[in-house]
Amino acid sequence: MTILKKNVKRRHFVIFFLTIAVLILAYFLLKPSPDSYSELDPTDQKMFDELTLQYKTFDQSADKLWTSAYQYNKEPLILIRSDKSKLSCQYIYLVNTSKWVNTKKYKKINFPGNPYLKDVYLARYLGSESLKYFFPGAFRYSTLENKEMLAFKFYPELFDKKVIFPDFNYFSLHEAFHLYVQKKWIYDKDGGDYIENYPYNKENFDLLRKEYKLLDEGLKATDTKKLDSIMKQWIEIRDIRLKKWPQLIAEKNSEAIEGTAEYLEHRFSDLTAKDKHFNTNEQGKSFTFSQLLELIISNKAYHQLLTKRTSYDKGAALGYILDKLDSSWKQKIEDSPEHRGLTQYDILKSRYFK
Repeated sequence: MTILKKNVKRRHFVIFFLTIAVLILAYFLLKPSPDSYSELDPTDQKMFDELTLQYKTFDQSADKLWTSAYQYNKEPLILIRSDKSKLSCQYIYLVNTSKWVNTKKYKKINFPGNPYLKDVYLARYLGSESLKYFFPGAFRYSTLENKEMLAFKFYPELFDKKVIFPDFNYFSLHEAFHLYVQKKWIYDKDGGDYIENYPYNKENFDLLRKEYKLLDEGLKATDTKKLDSIMKQWIEIRDIRLKKWPQLIAEKNSEAIEGTAEYLEHRFSDLTAKDKHFNTNEQGKSFTFSQLLELIISNKAYHQLLTKRTSYDKGAALGYILDKLDSSWKQKIEDSPEHRGLTQYDILKSRYFK
């Protein structure tokens, strides 16, 4: 009798669970869908406003952002409406996917007068692939019809301009760059962009002070001859550090991988909001590289930032310097297993030391 009662309880629980699941699914499938931009909720409208700005900027100035070959505004994008926990998937927008996905079964969203959003569809469910969107995380690389696409979660807090990080505009651009431009890059293969056994010692810190000071000077320099003198010294200091601590090779790799994605963010800001600066903290205060380094050195809790995180802005800054010295650096840094690229450090070193 006890076993029978347990089986009945278990059966009731399964039925209850399935009923709830069916009701939730029915809610999403039967819930009325918007037809156009004006019917979207405020968060969705803000998201599409920012996406429009991204696409317009790439359409008009792709070569000023990265190269004319990278057409972010034409790449497929999956946008998942979520909440701050990034555990939910309320519904999904498919943008620029019609080339790869049969969108006839999804609801088309119209954007009257907007030439940049002509291929937008609303989906409640994408089969087994959408089940992955309930896993934690702000983004993932999702495959639909054998095409890998960025699946990016958005939620109200991403559009709160009082919050410095994260931000929809920059965050989505950064992660899309990793997939659509850097897919074959292997600078970070097997964790090669993270410094193991970082030398937290006075000798390295003193050399870093010189290196960061030269980086600040290089950003300010406008005369090519003076800039070459500054960056030649920068290479000499970096080479001393690499010779003493070979593991620091990961530093140039993270500058190449993360620094270029960060560079794109800064260039986008230059052309639009002009609100992104190097070395900005969560309160919105910006620092020179030398100032940032002193803050890190003086507080052991920040030391681990030197293993990778500082390379984001350093790599971006090196990109700005190379813009003044070598107009072909973006082609030179392109990387793949078949054709190894040159990091920013490598490009500069080949300029001064043949």
